Amino acid sequence: MARNAVLLLLAVMASLVAGSSAGIYHIVGAGKGWRMPPNKTYYEEWASTRNMSRGDKLMFLYRSGVYNIVEVPTRDLFDRCSMRNIINRWQSGPTIILLEQAGSRYFFCGVGEHCEVGQKLAINVSAVAPPPPDGPSNDAAVGALLYPAALAAAFLVSALLM
Repeated sequence: MARNAVLLLLAVMASLVAGSSAGIYHIVGAGKGWRMPPNKTYYEEWASTRNMSRGDKLMFLYRSGVYNIVEVPTRDLFDRCSMRNIINRWQSGPTIILLEQAGSRYFFCGVGEHCEVGQKLAINVSAVAPPPPDGPSNDAAVGALLYPAALAAAFLVSALLM
């Protein structure tokens, strides 16, 4: 498990060194991570506040053996939490998924009834990133300064989940 955390840290650091063209990291579920949600719409609400584009990355923070990530190709399979026609499955947390193509993506936890109680995430990936806001802003400057701290916090949470 410690090896996975080290590999994840190296991958994130390499992406940070690559510059802004490397995309944005979206920590799924923010501080809660990828676990049983407090309500059925938790991850839907989380996703509705984000713009995801090609080159961005989803970071799922979860404990291996307790949760997993399943990807299915259609909204119908996602809505039904169906394990038919799985196109990807990840079982070793934390997991980073590169969003390489524009379009809809559907993820859920395939453990027990986790999906049925809302541990599921549907996103739409844009072909291009939204334009930055007009002019410099204090929020953008603060965000740039806090981004490394947010990643460090994500690793800490991930380590605590292991």
